[in-house]
Amino acid sequence: FSSCPQSFPALGSFQISQLFTSGDQRTGDSDSQIKQYFKTSLCSIRFSLRRRCITTMESSLKTIEEENKVIEQQNESLLHELANLSQSLIHSLANIQLPHMDPINEQNFDAYVTTLTDMYTNQDRYQSPENKALLENIKQAVRGIQV
Repeated sequence: FSSCPQSFPALGSFQISQLFTSGDQRTGDSDSQIKQYFKTSLCSIRFSLRRRCITTMESSLKTIEEENKVIEQQNESLLHELANLSQSLIHSLANIQLPHMDPINEQNFDAYVTTLTDMYTNQDRYQSPENKALLENIKQAVRGIQV
């Protein structure tokens, strides 16, 4: 690309018919004109193709940036909804004490949910009447949460 001229002649400024002398006899002068014409044409084509590629990439980048903004907005909305659900769960389970844990709050929320998940996943380990009653109380408490 560095060997291409910095400016390109207008398309109509050089006619193909000028490349040849009468009788299809080329002179040294017309040979250099042919070479220069094709060199300039190739450079012009390369320049156009590169510009098109850049334009396409810029357009793709703009589309990706717009999609990312939409995703960020959706993430913010989901995080807000998650925070609301977490607060609802904390409020609903505030009076339910799990074994060996403080009452649910924002600081122990993850540990509390992990313990609940374990209790429901492994109910066979929580067969005592106290644990069955606890699981039933939890079910009743979370039924009112709107998702």
